[in-house]
Amino acid sequence: MKQKLQQIASDLERINRDLRREEQVMSEELRDRRAKGLEGEAAIEHYNAWMAASGMEHLMTK
Repeated sequence: MKQKLQQIASDLERINRDLRREEQVMSEELRDRRAKGLEGEAAIEHYNAWMAASGMEHLMTK
């Protein structure tokens, strides 16, 4: 039981780290996109490029 709880705690810590990293990258991308005044398709391409460069292809839009 204790080992199972430790595994759950470890999994939750990993998920928390992943979500914080994703939020950080998305926030930086948004700031950069707004600074460049990108809209429409250019904004989508910019977003996808940032996600790919950060190893977060699972967040790319289609």
